[in-house]
Amino acid sequence: MSPPGGPGERGWTDVRLDLNESAYAPLPSVAAAMRAAVLESHRYPEFRPEHTRAHIAAHVDVPAGAVTVGPGATGVALAVLQCAFRRALAAGTTTPALVTSTPTFDGYPILARMLGMRMDTVDLADDGTVDLDRVRAAITSDTAVVVICSPHNPTGSVVDEADLDRFLAEVPSHVLTVVDEAYVEFAEEPPDLRRLIRHRGVVVLRTFSKAYGLASLRVGYGIGPAEVIAALRGHEVPFAVGGIAMAAVPVALDAEDELAQRVRSMRIERDRMAGILGTIGCPVLPSHANFLFLPGPDGVAVGRMLRGCGVAVKQCGAAGTRITVGDRAGTDRLVGALRLVSQSA
Repeated sequence: MSPPGGPGERGWTDVRLDLNESAYAPLPSVAAAMRAAVLESHRYPEFRPEHTRAHIAAHVDVPAGAVTVGPGATGVALAVLQCAFRRALAAGTTTPALVTSTPTFDGYPILARMLGMRMDTVDLADDGTVDLDRVRAAITSDTAVVVICSPHNPTGSVVDEADLDRFLAEVPSHVLTVVDEAYVEFAEEPPDLRRLIRHRGVVVLRTFSKAYGLASLRVGYGIGPAEVIAALRGHEVPFAVGGIAMAAVPVALDAEDELAQRVRSMRIERDRMAGILGTIGCPVLPSHANFLFLPGPDGVAVGRMLRGCGVAVKQCGAAGTRITVGDRAGTDRLVGALRLVSQSA
């Protein structure tokens, strides 16, 4: 379907609600630190991000030896998969596999292909949640790594903490488990981090790309048992985290009150968007992240209509459409586009 009117008319063009970016620019204190760091761009950053690691460890109250840092959570995920892949090969596995629920973050299949790792996928439950029983049943002697996303991308569902604790206790010792918490700051009741990393072979992934609004800086981190993190550090690329990112991280971590206010604002807008979509016949799944999910063929169709109106949203195969929660103006433009299409249908 073509957009109503020409490019630029009615204000429906260039609305980006497809990449789960923050609706807000970096906090003023963070932006100031970044501007100062630009003047040092002719200098290399730390060979390895030891100071960044120390700041993160202090913030989440774990030893520095429990933290690895990389170019975005995706970079840390690649290190985990590399480590798991090599460990499986050394144990005699000829076809190491990654087990996860789909649809999921597009990066995982890409990383698996890069390594020659097989993807063994299971469906989400009908309500868009991760079915831990299905995941557990899919683990075999070939499984090198399991990925559990909570909040899950693209549905926004969370895994119950007690259920996750039991699952992690049952994962075989030859398997590494990634608990991907890229959106954890948006969750109302996040799991106890230190309880999670008591389990062997667990790496919790987090990022500064989402709630902190630093997507272009590419800095993320993993937390886990010291012996696992020591192995992952063997995959840290020297100079991989740039100086501007290193300057931004400690300031961003210190700005807890401002971050909490932005998260509250996002939740308010998320609830507002969900309510409006529901009233116009586009019900979404409950979400604990900074996006909403329109499931099934109807969701796919709505996504096509929005893209036809110049509103960028993410189609997740045949499963549905994911919509990033932006600011109030972004929601109004999205809803206006849907109403305009319905009136002209």
